[in-house]
Amino acid sequence: MSSLRARVSPVLNWVWTHTSAAVALVLIVVALLVGYNIGSPNTTVDSKSDHSELAGSEESGPQMYTCSMHPSVRLTDPNAKCPICFMDLIPVKDSASGDGAEIQLVLSESAMSMSQIETTEVGRFFPSTENRLFGKLVYDETSVARISAYFPGRIERLFVNYIGVNVQEGDHLAELYSPDLLASFEELVQAKKSAENASGGSSFLRETANQTLQASRDKLRLFGLTAEQIEQVERGDFDSDELTVYSPIGGVVTHLAAREGDYLDTGDPIATVSDLSRLWLDLEAYESQLSMLRWGLPVTFTVEAHPGEIFEGQVSFIEPIVDEQTRTAAVRVAVDNSELRLKPGMFATAMVRAKVAADGAVLSDELAGKWVSPMHPTIVKDEPGNCDVCGMDLVTAESLGAVGDSSKAEMPMVIPRSAVLFTGTRSVVYVQVPDKEQPTYEGRIVDLGLRAGEFYTVRSGLKVGDQIVVNGAFRIDSAMQISAKPSMMMPSGGGGGGGHNHGGSPSSMGSMEMKDSVPGGFVEDLDSVYTAYLDAQERLADDDLSGYLDAAMQLDRSVESVRVVGLVGESLGTWRRVASKLSQESPATTMDAARLNFERMSEAIMELQDRFGNAADETIYTAYCPMAFDFKGAKWIQRGQEINNPYFGSEMLRCGDIEKSHEPLGSQDHDSMDMNIDPDMEMDMPDAAEHEGHNHD
Repeated sequence: MSSLRARVSPVLNWVWTHTSAAVALVLIVVALLVGYNIGSPNTTVDSKSDHSELAGSEESGPQMYTCSMHPSVRLTDPNAKCPICFMDLIPVKDSASGDGAEIQLVLSESAMSMSQIETTEVGRFFPSTENRLFGKLVYDETSVARISAYFPGRIERLFVNYIGVNVQEGDHLAELYSPDLLASFEELVQAKKSAENASGGSSFLRETANQTLQASRDKLRLFGLTAEQIEQVERGDFDSDELTVYSPIGGVVTHLAAREGDYLDTGDPIATVSDLSRLWLDLEAYESQLSMLRWGLPVTFTVEAHPGEIFEGQVSFIEPIVDEQTRTAAVRVAVDNSELRLKPGMFATAMVRAKVAADGAVLSDELAGKWVSPMHPTIVKDEPGNCDVCGMDLVTAESLGAVGDSSKAEMPMVIPRSAVLFTGTRSVVYVQVPDKEQPTYEGRIVDLGLRAGEFYTVRSGLKVGDQIVVNGAFRIDSAMQISAKPSMMMPSGGGGGGGHNHGGSPSSMGSMEMKDSVPGGFVEDLDSVYTAYLDAQERLADDDLSGYLDAAMQLDRSVESVRVVGLVGESLGTWRRVASKLSQESPATTMDAARLNFERMSEAIMELQDRFGNAADETIYTAYCPMAFDFKGAKWIQRGQEINNPYFGSEMLRCGDIEKSHEPLGSQDHDSMDMNIDPDMEMDMPDAAEHEGHNHD
């Protein structure tokens, strides 16, 4: 047995030695196969699903994340923070699907209600423009008589010896003594006798005597004598050595140039008489307003002397030349003052309204069927006749182009002003897409015509019947930005998060790319805003309410014309906040109200200066008066270092102190500024930063 075990043992040892290696190899192969089957993707349904997801990922691109406060931020890192406000980012999601979803926004009924979205239908009608103008009442120059001396003499008696005397036509004004006049009397008497004596002589003598007599009469007529007075002299009944001067018109003595006892030469003025039953209202219109003004348009105006009462007139003249200094043209309004309630020199606030057609033509039919003097357009009559001033034949108003025929004019397409979002070079309107289950909106770039009051005319981009958003358009636009869709500020959609990797982490790259960029055009446009504000400040310091109102109107126009394309983030928010404070809801009618409005205006300008600086040609200064508004104190910005207090004017013009100076941007070190100024108005933030020399590594 032992011998058998001895013989079998080597065989078993050989078999175990060689089979164990094979078993181990088999176990290793089985383990590899099992592991491969467990870890490998499903080759049927699962593989197709994964392939579909991958394809979808490649088509839509990486998931982007944005900031709810700064929708221009676009990053791929979900754990990153907003580089502007450090808030958590939220995923960018499409709000719609299907055709046009990339340019449309879908809102639920509750979201639309919370956003207070309101729409209205685009229509056609003749909108009315409203142009507010300022000016003052003056004399009607065609109703003014200036009485002067027709011959040398001395004023023996002056009956109108103070300004304001009421006179009627034919009332005596003064008595003059003149040796030359007495000599002319004697010449007429002798010429009369010579003509009578020559009646029996030759025809030559009779003709010569009659010519001498007529020349003597004409001489006295040119001296201002009436036909009755000349007859008295010829008869010898005029025994006075003085001549009475009479008023040629009725009115009020508005100027005295001489006193009793004065010696006058021929042509020296004595007095001025003005008929105040007709006045002129002289207004100043800016270039932008001239296209909306037309001869014959009705004008309503108010004066402080009669609060709450509205007076009426009619445009009778528009100056054909624009003043090179003020950039305005004079507009004259003919005013009926038969009740004598208005007085020359009164300041007035006027409103001119006119209907406009699609081509911008002003429609006016107030003078239809009227007859007008071509030289003196204030003379308007219902029937043909002659001009009361110059005697010319009256002509129809239609022949002078003073009547616009609305029956032949095209009605413009009109939308409310509140529907339009401006980006400087583009105008965007949000339109509700019809036939959708949920409220759906898309943006449209429109070509606007002129502004008519609270409306704009539209040349293209819309059609009649479109439902446009008139309230809540900014909310829709913000949602479009967050969704990376085309919007007012980002017409191509998306944001600055993808591309242009400068070697940093995604978070730091986003911080570099989304630093606010301030377009050069925006900074340049601010110059006119500062100029208008500084003009308003100086007018208040001069106690000039009319000048302040003009400057405030110019400030409104400057704010509206500022180009904001390319302005994003906090810079855009700052500008919108400042612009709302600078806009005047209604013009002030008193100095106190003007100064109260100016304080709000100054707060906005100082915020504008702190955020963006100024591109003016000179250093400007912030000043402070502790006594303004019952010692509450108030600040303002002014030119020059000498205090020019707008809150007190001449009462305490030098009250206050200079707190700080603000140098123009051109004199500052741009590398030390908190913003990038992009002179080319580019939307690519990294390029804008590169222009400034920032290091992106």
